Amino acid sequence: KRHQFLLESQEAELITALVGRCEIPLKFEYLGEGADRYTSLAHPKEVGGETELEVFLPNERKFAQFLEGKNFNLLDLGCGDGKKAAFFISHINKSASAYFALDISSRMLEIAVNNIELAHPNLPHETFEDDFEYGNIANVTYYLNRRYQSKNLIIFLGNTIGNLFDAHRVLVNLRESMGDEDFLIVGLAYYNPKNIPVSSYNNPNIQELIWTVPEKIGIKRQDAKIFWSYNKAKRQLECQLEFLKDWRQTFGTNFLQFAKGQRIRMAISRRFTREDIFELFAEAGFRIEFLVHDKDNALILSKPHSWEKKI
Repeated sequence: KRHQFLLESQEAELITALVGRCEIPLKFEYLGEGADRYTSLAHPKEVGGETELEVFLPNERKFAQFLEGKNFNLLDLGCGDGKKAAFFISHINKSASAYFALDISSRMLEIAVNNIELAHPNLPHETFEDDFEYGNIANVTYYLNRRYQSKNLIIFLGNTIGNLFDAHRVLVNLRESMGDEDFLIVGLAYYNPKNIPVSSYNNPNIQELIWTVPEKIGIKRQDAKIFWSYNKAKRQLECQLEFLKDWRQTFGTNFLQFAKGQRIRMAISRRFTREDIFELFAEAGFRIEFLVHDKDNALILSKPHSWEKKI
């Protein structure tokens, strides 16, 4: 019998990642009560609190030069609680004619819309339960273009791109979902060798969120430990679950088995240099209009490259 926590396709993806690569994709942690665990966190600045907002404010005029005088469908990818989108909407000179949240978690969408309605009660909105890691979201972006007769401004905040095991593939998915007059704003963690916040990530509240899927699978707290460490070569924080004893369990129709000491990769949080950013975006088919950053965080405004315009 399939486990009710996941859709059939999600269970297939989870079990394949778990058995094939010893990974649990972070996105599944936000399903169900995981969304409430996430939104109840008092996010430390180091783990994506008000980070991009501090970069945005001194550069507000720069963004306005590109966005003012235009109306956009604001598409909030991996929307979280919607509060960062609400902030952006307040500061982009009424360029957002409507708000659209896209997330894998129906509960997260509900939370985001509640917050948007509080901040911008007259702004039209819709939600899309979809997975941008799985493939392109052209069905959504095409619908928005046709339905609302506006270009799309996609915002991808909270260093979500740095939490992806394959950031390039996701950017390609987004490129395949955009027209040449659409914009993409990405917020990410800027590499600062003097600030590698391992202790902030090992906060019990952060670990509580990471336990959501292991507990659904049947891993108990006494069976394993979860911890973050820093991989200097890859410039990323890495979260792993390590089994403290031999473990076996049936999940749905799958028999799972791990030995004592075996590890599962739960999450990463990558830091990007300027060179990393330009290379990542260029390889995915984007032109960076501008990049602004402080010591720890960066915001990128980009547009798709048309293939015939590539150099």
